[in-house]
Amino acid sequence: MLCAIACAASRKICDYFPNAQDEFKLNPSFEFTDSSKIDENVSVFKDLQKFESVGLVIPVGEEHMYFAAMNSKACKLTALGYQYWRLVKEKKI
Repeated sequence: MLCAIACAASRKICDYFPNAQDEFKLNPSFEFTDSSKIDENVSVFKDLQKFESVGLVIPVGEEHMYFAAMNSKACKLTALGYQYWRLVKEKKI
């Protein structure tokens, strides 16, 4: 599964997290079921959810990414996500 993520969206991880310690702020416009959805945000959120599914990202202050978005929380890199971020940043993958 990680390989599929690597091929599809790997380099975007550094766009979403310019610094490995950054949190990515979410809001309801990232969730496709919300009336305030913004297509570009929905696309980003799908990438972030893929990252979460393989353990690279976790929601901050919520159990699920959906609630992080709906409650305007954030997500951040896990320790594994940091290592993956570093490899992308150093152009090793």
